Amino acid sequence: MNYLRFNHKQQSDNEGTFWPGYIEIPEEIQDDDSEENLNTNFSSNPRVYTGLGLLLIVVLFFLNKNSAFILLVVVGLIASKEWFDIFEYGIVIPYPLLIYAALAPLVITFFYGLDNLHIPLFIFPIGVIVYTGTFISYGIYDKFGSSFLFLIWFGTGLACIGYTLSNISPTFTLLALISISLSDIAAYEFGRRFGKRKLAESISPNKTIEGFLMGLLAGGISMTFVLSNYLDLSITQSIIVALMFVSFGTIGDLFESRIKRSVEIKDSSSLLPGHGGVLDRIDSQLISFPLLVFVIEFLDLI
Repeated sequence: MNYLRFNHKQQSDNEGTFWPGYIEIPEEIQDDDSEENLNTNFSSNPRVYTGLGLLLIVVLFFLNKNSAFILLVVVGLIASKEWFDIFEYGIVIPYPLLIYAALAPLVITFFYGLDNLHIPLFIFPIGVIVYTGTFISYGIYDKFGSSFLFLIWFGTGLACIGYTLSNISPTFTLLALISISLSDIAAYEFGRRFGKRKLAESISPNKTIEGFLMGLLAGGISMTFVLSNYLDLSITQSIIVALMFVSFGTIGDLFESRIKRSVEIKDSSSLLPGHGGVLDRIDSQLISFPLLVFVIEFLDLI
């Protein structure tokens, strides 16, 4: 099984969500007349254009609730294929079952709320067991765990994004997504310049404690503003929730990095030049948004 097939030239460093990145132009090509060299430099590092394109797409789709929901569906379809390719399920776990794991919780929470979220969580195991028990007689047990992980991690995370989209507003959801991005930008830029101490070297060698703290500050300030304007929270409560929200984003990033390291790949795919795959771009949100939904539901109880 060749898990290194995604290690292409145009890989991300897995730092930042929609951040275009930072390109250092060598002194010998900084002359104003060196346009050809500059174009070559940018074309060899497409992170800038990909990042700006991703940001523009997200903003445009989040202008209203329905188009934002369509974007989440597309994200689920692509992410399912990436996960399918990473673990090489073949006929053991069919692609349609992964699509169900990604989209069923999203559809249920978007249209019917959290009360019925348990339905897709119950149906998926039944589908896997019936399919594998009926058609497959080999190589099933080592595939089960990763497929259920995809349901619990990705399916639930995407559903929680859909829940905030449907029950609060597209603008709130977009600003929350941007807050995570700001945290990633600050962590990346500050960490690469001033970072000395590794945050989790065995999982993600490029992350530093200094970068994490700066990301926590930048994302925390942004998310505090969002929470205090959209939810019935005091400023102290908003700060606490915002810091937890951003921290969980870092945990989500490290979680996916740990999964990729376990199967010896760098990116989930090479779909987004300079950024990796869709899973690489949404990993932080998949952990932070469930926390946010928990807070929202808890507020309804008190």
